[in-house]
Amino acid sequence: MDSSKYTVEYIPEFADCDKKYDIKPQVLLAWCAELAGNHLRSRNITREQMWKDGQVFLLTRAAVHFEKVPQYNNKLYMTTWEGGTKGSQFTRKFVVKDTDENILCDVDTMWALVNPHSHKICRPSEYIYEQIPCEDEVEAKVIKFKAEAPEKIKDYTFVYSDIDANSHVNNGVYLRLMSDIIPQKLTDKHLKTLRINFIHECRQGETVGLYLEINDKICTAEGRFPDGKVSFEAQAEFV
Repeated sequence: MDSSKYTVEYIPEFADCDKKYDIKPQVLLAWCAELAGNHLRSRNITREQMWKDGQVFLLTRAAVHFEKVPQYNNKLYMTTWEGGTKGSQFTRKFVVKDTDENILCDVDTMWALVNPHSHKICRPSEYIYEQIPCEDEVEAKVIKFKAEAPEKIKDYTFVYSDIDANSHVNNGVYLRLMSDIIPQKLTDKHLKTLRINFIHECRQGETVGLYLEINDKICTAEGRFPDGKVSFEAQAEFV
């Protein structure tokens, strides 16, 4: 049995979708994280064991390319595989297909291996479990991007409901914050591409300024701490 890939069936529920019945970006990202963990678990690499061994994966970058945004109540199949390592990080790919095997979207991600006890980043050579890399590529690509002169929209202070079991702000919250500051004339459209970089984690009670730059149908957002340090940067292109 090929264990290099792992596939799960999903059906987007009503609460998973926006007013267009499109799946919310933060839900898709949560599914990616869940699927990655379950793929490892299927090979007896559990989160609990990794924590005990002082090694956990933290998502640092993600890019999504949409052919068609998955929608409410439409059954889909999501497949993931390890892409190997790139520099100091691990790569993982995802593809989402409908019941006719048409690709709806795909995802390129990068992950840091971190010791949860010391919070130090581990080198890929320190990874103690087996990797089964697959060379299959996806359309989405993690690339560098930067807002040149973003405008501050508002401040946001993170609250209890933003925090996950790792005791810091859940990754999906940052995508929600970006969606909330993009003008309705764009959010009424469908997503074509989405990218996000997680730079410095946030915790409950911390405040970031939310900045936005719009260039035609491309929106680039940043979250900045009061000292100017960037917490996250995200970019969405609509069609």
